[in-house]
Amino acid sequence: MKRTAIWGPAFAILAIAIVVAASCKPEAIEPETAAKTCDLKAASASAAEAALPGCATKWIDANVAINQLQSMGTHNSYKEQIPEVEMALIKARNADAALTLDYAHRSLAEQLDKGARQIELDPSDDPQGGLFATPLARKLLQEQGVTPPDYDLTAMSQPGLKVIHVSDIDYRSHCLLFTDCLKQIKAWSDAHPTHTPILMMINPKSSGINWPGAAKVRPWGKEAFDRMDAEIRSVFSDDQLITPDDVRGTHATLREAVTTNGWPKLDEARGKLIFTIDLSPEANRPYAEGHPSLQGRAAFMTTFPDAPEAAYFTMNEPEKQQAEIQALVKQGFLIRTRADADTREARTNTTTRREAALSSGAQYISTDYLWPDTRFEGGYTATLPDGAVTRCNPVATTTGCDAKAE
Repeated sequence: MKRTAIWGPAFAILAIAIVVAASCKPEAIEPETAAKTCDLKAASASAAEAALPGCATKWIDANVAINQLQSMGTHNSYKEQIPEVEMALIKARNADAALTLDYAHRSLAEQLDKGARQIELDPSDDPQGGLFATPLARKLLQEQGVTPPDYDLTAMSQPGLKVIHVSDIDYRSHCLLFTDCLKQIKAWSDAHPTHTPILMMINPKSSGINWPGAAKVRPWGKEAFDRMDAEIRSVFSDDQLITPDDVRGTHATLREAVTTNGWPKLDEARGKLIFTIDLSPEANRPYAEGHPSLQGRAAFMTTFPDAPEAAYFTMNEPEKQQAEIQALVKQGFLIRTRADADTREARTNTTTRREAALSSGAQYISTDYLWPDTRFEGGYTATLPDGAVTRCNPVATTTGCDAKAE
């Protein structure tokens, strides 16, 4: 009897709970209200977006290869301003050359934040360290009784590649060590894992100035290229890079791969970097020695259009080379060109070269002016239309690519 008295109310409460739970059971979701997915086979990115907001980028990711896009970048991206007292030394010897050196960039991270997706680094070989530790410009100032502006050159004594524009006179860099530059880029990339691919253009330096007492810059041979690859791979893992091996796949040559199957789709390339070497085909030859079609190498390189290694070209004159650039882009090659050079366009606010670069179809366009130089009238800058970071390529893109790709 006591057990009945105890359990009777409990059963009553349980029965009420069951009834309440049944009344709260969610209704079956009808097909028309079920979660939708992006139509990646829609006729265009805008059509996919119209069907379901937020789908334009996913459509581009799935349907557009990286050579079918266009982005801005920077020229000599590491370069800091030359102090006026050191610039005066250059002007005294070559006033025209001084004008071409009179520009600078903000930090690499700021450039990337602004939308740069091509970065240029110019390494000089210094395997023992110390080759560039005492720039001639500083010595000359001291001989005149002038104290050179403060600048930390400690890193110059360390072994490894050094990133400087012109040894002895234009040596101020946001990252003197090549690996430090790479680490800065990696830190930004890691913090922005969905960025469109960054082209890392490497322009090795093998000569300096011919002033008495200037540093003797080492030539670039196979050993220097090997050191460069080793430094790249010491910072970036294979899954952060798009390498010649990745693009070549099962094709006999790199050229065959890019002109048939082409480059990776954007969804495979987000968050990654592409290294290229900007030297003449002859100067690049040691990089390919022992690496047919660049097997095992970290970077692509400029070569002849019919070479097995052909995949990338630097073509800096978009007005003169417009037809040639467009022809190569249509074949599947990556091209980097320049919107401006030697401060000329910024000084006169001339935009014809910039417009030629944009219309050429070159996938990467470099500038010295992501921001205007306030010393010059006109406010010259070079950016993509509508402030885009990456857009559909105007010459070689897939049908339906009609939205921003960032």
